[in-house]
Formats: sequence, structure tokens, C-alpha cells
Amino acid sequence: MQVAEYRYTDEQGEVLCLVRRFEPGFRGEKKTFRQCRPDGAAGVAGVRRVLYRLPEVLAEAKAGGTILVVEGEKDVDNLFKAGALATCNIGGAGKWRDEYSAYLLGASNVVVVADRDKPGRNHAAQVARSLTRSGIPVRVVEPAVGKDVSDHLAAGLGFADLLPVQEPMRPSTESPAERTSADAAPGEPTRRLRLTPASSIAPEPVIWAWEPDTGEGRIPAGALTLAAGREGTGKSSFGIWLAAQLSRGTLPGTFFGRPRNVLYAAVEDSWSRTLVPRLIAAGADLQRVFRVDAEDIMHGETMISLPHDVRLIEEAIAEHDVAALIVDPLMSTLGSGTDAHRTQDVRQALEPLVRMAERTTALTLGIAHFNKASGTDASQLISGSGAFKDLARAIIAFARDPESEEQVMTQTKNSLGRLDLASLGYRIEGADVETLKGTANVGRLVFTGPSERSVEDTLSSAGGVDAADRDEAVEWLTHYLSDPSRGGEAPANELIKAGERDGLSKDALKRAKKRARVESSKTGGAGAGWVWRFIGQDAESYRAGGNRAKGAKGAHTREPAPFAPLQDDSRPSPSGTDDPSLRLVNESAVGWRKPLCEVCGEPLDLTHAKAGERTHPCCGAAA
Repeated sequence: MQVAEYRYTDEQGEVLCLVRRFEPGFRGEKKTFRQCRPDGAAGVAGVRRVLYRLPEVLAEAKAGGTILVVEGEKDVDNLFKAGALATCNIGGAGKWRDEYSAYLLGASNVVVVADRDKPGRNHAAQVARSLTRSGIPVRVVEPAVGKDVSDHLAAGLGFADLLPVQEPMRPSTESPAERTSADAAPGEPTRRLRLTPASSIAPEPVIWAWEPDTGEGRIPAGALTLAAGREGTGKSSFGIWLAAQLSRGTLPGTFFGRPRNVLYAAVEDSWSRTLVPRLIAAGADLQRVFRVDAEDIMHGETMISLPHDVRLIEEAIAEHDVAALIVDPLMSTLGSGTDAHRTQDVRQALEPLVRMAERTTALTLGIAHFNKASGTDASQLISGSGAFKDLARAIIAFARDPESEEQVMTQTKNSLGRLDLASLGYRIEGADVETLKGTANVGRLVFTGPSERSVEDTLSSAGGVDAADRDEAVEWLTHYLSDPSRGGEAPANELIKAGERDGLSKDALKRAKKRARVESSKTGGAGAGWVWRFIGQDAESYRAGGNRAKGAKGAHTREPAPFAPLQDDSRPSPSGTDDPSLRLVNESAVGWRKPLCEVCGEPLDLTHAKAGERTHPCCGAAA
């Protein structure tokens, strides 16, 4: 719950921004701070930064008085109640700016009170050096008891009881992961254990950034998610789609109804020729999608580097009210010297990013490529070390069937939610975007609804079905749905079982759908089954009891009709004769006939049957 609100004002007392304090904090924290504008809107991007209690500070400095600098607003207010004037900067430890020192010019004495922990002492040293560079007299003290000056005052001690800091303190600009024993003050331990009883950590539900339906969360907020697939499967288009949805506040989930800012770091595509046109085609609010680069004093503009830029990214997320960070591709942001195929290297690079995502609750999406290995486990196919998939809390895989051109997205990892979520079909459709220099044609991702196929299905059939099997499946499927009693449609489970009884695999039938002009759809709401039916006018034709229209695209025109009786002489036997030894099976109303092998009695495939062969090659050799 909110326990305090601190107002930062300009010289005339006009409120610039607010800092709200919550105790207990979020996600098990003891306390949490949120920065917002005077009207309560989250984020302080573009707001002028000043010291807390600025009017009183300026008056005291002008009078040549003493001013204390502490770490937080609570300490400032408690010192004020005790009769001392104090101030602090917004954001706490490590966020002091040299420009703040100018507000203290004229003070006869500035006392920096350090919190009694490593971040607090580093912060005090940073402030003291900044003041010294401005020519302001400064000394550093710390509480005699407790962690901060509020504890000191609560113990009944006063200003005179603060202890001077004898040892020089060095500010640390590196992240904890980058510090070594050489960075510590003499005698200072460089590593310690911190024990937190589970009873002190409040349980919380998962916050879903993308939750299309209640209980069907796909992308969690505050965690790393990977979007992975082979080249050309649409994973980058998914990143664009996600950014567009967030920028408009239309993504189902925790950000729905609240347009939010998105940080987008991309390496492989041009912003002017590819990414911005794609964002426009996706309907993004371009004012809310930000290109992210780093500026290096030695190398100029460069790509962000992990883990070195995590602190800068976190500051930008807090300052600009950011809901998501999208990195395309994630592997390209690993710092120099990081081996993407070594687990320890990848963990050292990405663990700070994972912790940052948790602290900020930002959706953090990394685009990843599949390696060239074969296999059907999409998570195992992600290029680089296995640490990529291990650190991600969710993995969404993308695949495209090169023959049927079906595209599908499947949740292959969902550590915080359900793993039985339906796969989603999608397509990349062309879109023309008008620019000042002409028309840009780009792709736009459009979801088509739940899909029967999964990424695993697509990967398992990557080797393809040979032409004979494919043609056989197309013919069988056409005849099965042509039966007058079915009216051009049938429940998928019944159809597939019937096909398997006739020696056709489920995958072969699915891959035959496009060539047979067949589509699939759900028959109703949750838990409903799938139905396969002829597309468009073909379906209407069959429901009316007629044949498929001659000349229609993809039509299979036969004489007589496909559901002619078995005795139809217009369909010769596979050998070109009426040899009774080629016995027929599946003599059902479907009217589709298949010869059996004379040796084993199993069905022959069409290639051998049409060639006049009466046995399987292996059976003939054995005979």
C-alpha cells in the first residue's frame, strides 16, 4: 500500500513530479518507489530534475547555512522534523547529477550522510566528489546506529552524534557483476550471503503482458521471452506486431487500454527502409516506439551491449514509462569477449537483463534463430548455448511449411503458465506504405486463428512427403469429403482415423489440405472439435450434392463424378486390366479403391500400382 508521497517542486514551489512510496513493496520487496507526473500519470520522461525541497535548499544556501544531503526523501523529512535542513535527489543511490551541485553553491557547509551499506557509501562518495568539483566545502558522516539517518534519529541520537567517515570512499560505476576484489576498500569483504525467509516474501500472481484469453497467458511481464524460428518465418514481424499493439494499448493483458512506450533494438534491418514502414503497416503509434542505440565516447553510436548497458536500459525504462524491450536478434547484443556457445558466458551476459526485467516488470522479448540441425524440439534448435532457453521463461516458436505454405506459431515453453495452449496460424501479407520517396512494400503479420498443426508437426515433416504419397493423400481426401452423406465436410478426428486405416499418416493428410482445396476450423467455443471442409464454392457445391465446379481454381474434374459406384468402368485398374488378383479395399460409400499386395496383403501405393506391380518391392524379392 502507498504510505507516502513526496513532491519535487521548482524554485517557485510548482510541482514538477511525485515520488510515491509503497510498503510492503511489489514482488516481495520491502519497499517500492514509483515516479509519476503531477496528474498521477506514470513516468517522468522530459520532466526537469531538481533536488527535493528545492525552495528551502536555495534559501539556506543563499543565507550561507548548513545543508545535509541524504539518500532518500524519508530521511530528508525526518531531519526536517528534527530541525535540520536536508535534501536528496530523485531515484536514490547512484542517481546524483553534477547539475544538482549548483543548487548548493553559497552554503557554508554541506554534510553528506551515507547509508551504512555499500550502495549508500558509494552514493555518498559520488555526491562528495561532485560537490568538491564545484568548490563546495563538504564532509561525509554516517549514522552511529542503524542503516540510515532515520534509524539514527529513532534511536534518540542527534546531529552531533553522526560519525565522521575516516576512510576514503570510492564510488563504483560498474554493475555488481563487473566489480572485482580490487574495487573494494581495504578490508572490505567483496562477497557476502544474504538470507531472506520465505515468510517475508509476499506471493503474487503472474502478470501477463499478452493474455489473449483468461488463463491463457503467453508472454509474461517482467521476464525474458524468446521468439525463435528459422529465417523467413516471421519472428521479426511478430516483434513489430507486438510493439504496435503495445503502443496503441490493444494487446490483451496487463497493458490493455493503456498505450505504452516500447524500446526496440534492431541490428539486421534498416530503420528507414524496413522497420519504420513495417511499424506503419502494423498500425503502431510511432511516437511511442523508440530506436535504442548506445553512444560510446570512443566509438560513437553503437548497438547496446549486454550486460554493460543494463543499468542504462533500466533507467530509460523508468524515465520513459516503457512497457517493453524488444531485441532483434538477442545474440547480437552480447558484449565483446562473450562466447554465445558457452553456458557460463551467456548466463553472465543475460542474468542481469533477466533481473532487470523482473524489477521493472517490462516485457522483454529477444528474437532468436534456429541452428541448422534437424529435429522437432524447437527450444533445442535455438542457436548458441542452452542458457538462452534456460533463462527464458517463455519461448514462442515459428515455422513455415515450404510445400503447403502454412505458417504456425507454437508455445514451446511457458514456465509461468500453461503449455497446452493452441498453436496459432498466421500469414505475412503484403502492405504498401507511402513515403516521401515513393511506395515501400513490406510484410505485415496477421493471425488467422487456432491451428491444428504445431511447429513440431512442421519441423517433423521438413523432409517432405514424396510426390506419390502426396498425390495419394490428395486423392483420398478429395474422395472422402466428396461422399454425398458428408456434404463436403467431416470431423477431423474421424477423417484422420479413416485415413490412417487406409495407410495414410496424419501429417500426409494435413499437408494435402491445400492441394485438395480443404480448410479446417473449430465448430464452436472452447473444447469444440475441428472440422475439415472444402473451401468456398467447392463447399457450397458439395452441400448442394453436386460436383466441384469445372474450371475452378484447384478443382479436380473427373468423369464420372468422384463419388461414382465402385463398379465404374471408366476408372481402370492400376495395371490397365481387370485382373481380379488386384483385390480392392475400403469399399465404402467413399468410392475410393486401393489394391493390395499379393504377398503381404497390405495396400500398395499408387506409384507401384499404376505401374502394374502386384507386390511391394521387398515382398516380391522375398517371394
